[in-house]
Amino acid sequence: MWVAKFKITHDDWILDKTVKYNVVARGVPLNNYVEGGKSFHTGMVFVYGSKKDKEKFITSVQKDRRVKKCTVKGSQLFVLIEGKDSIAEVFEKSLFFIQPVLMKDGFEYWELGSWEKKSLTDFFEKVKQIATITVLKMKRESPAVFIQQEVPKLTEKQRGVFELALEYGYYTYPRKVSVQDLAAKANIPRTTFQEHLRKAEERVMNLLIEPLK
Repeated sequence: MWVAKFKITHDDWILDKTVKYNVVARGVPLNNYVEGGKSFHTGMVFVYGSKKDKEKFITSVQKDRRVKKCTVKGSQLFVLIEGKDSIAEVFEKSLFFIQPVLMKDGFEYWELGSWEKKSLTDFFEKVKQIATITVLKMKRESPAVFIQQEVPKLTEKQRGVFELALEYGYYTYPRKVSVQDLAAKANIPRTTFQEHLRKAEERVMNLLIEPLK
């Protein structure tokens, strides 16, 4: 199997918002179609960042005239956008997502797989005509496919502290921040923060351990 990772920047409805409101997003395009002579496309997005920044981001999305429908559940958004999704339109059926698209610092990171290298090189050549694209990786490998099965089951408080811990390097080695520091950033007591974090960790770890039982 062939796997490629692309770094892309282009004009769209979401990238500038992630920069403006200091959030990171992951998502996948779901469909695109024409109705009544107008183009539409649907996408699903998970938003990561502080609660205040995420709220500002979501409000901005809801006010965007291109966004015709927006369903919000915690940090997850389903959106219907009027207009063409130029990147998704060159997405061939022979391609599949290894990871959801990462939107960070004004760039999209597409990690795709295919049985044939040519499908990936064709995608690169087509996107190059409509956006700025860089190949970060293209090689044969057996990828570890991302599964976001357990994360939507977290409560909003659990998700918030878990994302904050990830953002500030709590799970890096050496650890960059303490629970006390994170609790201060969240403006809640350390014991409360730790309780929500441990429950979130338990749910995520159960997802990883279950297949080994």
